[in-house]
Amino acid sequence: MILKSFGCSFIFGTDLPINTNDGPDFYEPHALFSRKAWPALIANELGLNYISYAKAGCGNLRILERVITQAADSDPAFFVIGWTWIDRYDYTNNNDVWQTIVPVDKTDQAEFYYKNLHSQYRDKLTTLVYIKTAIDLLNQHKIPFIMTYMDDLILESEWHTTPAVTSLQEYIRPFMTTFEGKTFLDWARTKNYEISPTLHPLEAAHAAAAEFMLKQIQKTL
Repeated sequence: MILKSFGCSFIFGTDLPINTNDGPDFYEPHALFSRKAWPALIANELGLNYISYAKAGCGNLRILERVITQAADSDPAFFVIGWTWIDRYDYTNNNDVWQTIVPVDKTDQAEFYYKNLHSQYRDKLTTLVYIKTAIDLLNQHKIPFIMTYMDDLILESEWHTTPAVTSLQEYIRPFMTTFEGKTFLDWARTKNYEISPTLHPLEAAHAAAAEFMLKQIQKTL
C-alpha cells in the first residue's frame, strides 16, 4: 500500500528539509516533498511507500483535481488530505497550467478578482462542494482516507450561511479530523512548537502531529 498526501504547504512540508523524487508515479517530474512532514513520518512508521502530491500555495480546487486523478489508480493506497484556506483561487491558463492567486498577491488578476469577484459565501460553498466530491469519490472507490483542514471558515456557521452551506457542512463534518479541535497551525501554536517566520510549524510540530494523527489513521485502517 502507498500513502498519498494532498494539500498545501502544511502537507508538503514547507520550511522543512526537502527531498526530490523523479520516479514515474509522481504527478509532476522531479516532484519535491519533505520526509519530515507529518504524513511522510506516518508512512515511514507504517512501513508504507510515500508519495506527496501536495503543492505549497495551491487552492482547494487544485487539491481536489489531484485527489480525483489519483483515485483512478487501482493500486492500494491510503489518502491523507489537508484542505487549505478557502480564499485561494485556482485557475488554468491557455496551456492548461495551474495558477493560484491569494489575497496578498499584487498582480492585476488578483487585485481585480478580490475587488470585483471574490466573496466569502462563494468560497465556502465551492470548498464544501469540493470536499463532498472528494469524500463521495473516495468512498465509491473504497479508498481509505483521513481529512483535515487549515481554515476554520469551512465549518463556520454564523456568517454567509444558507441551507445549502449548512447541509454541506453537516455532510462533511463526520469526515473531518482536527488536532484536538484545532487546525495544525493553531494546534502547534498552543503546544508552543517552533514555527518558521513564514508561519509553518517545524520538525518537532510535525513529529508530534504524526504521532497524534497516526492514532486516528490506525482506527481507519
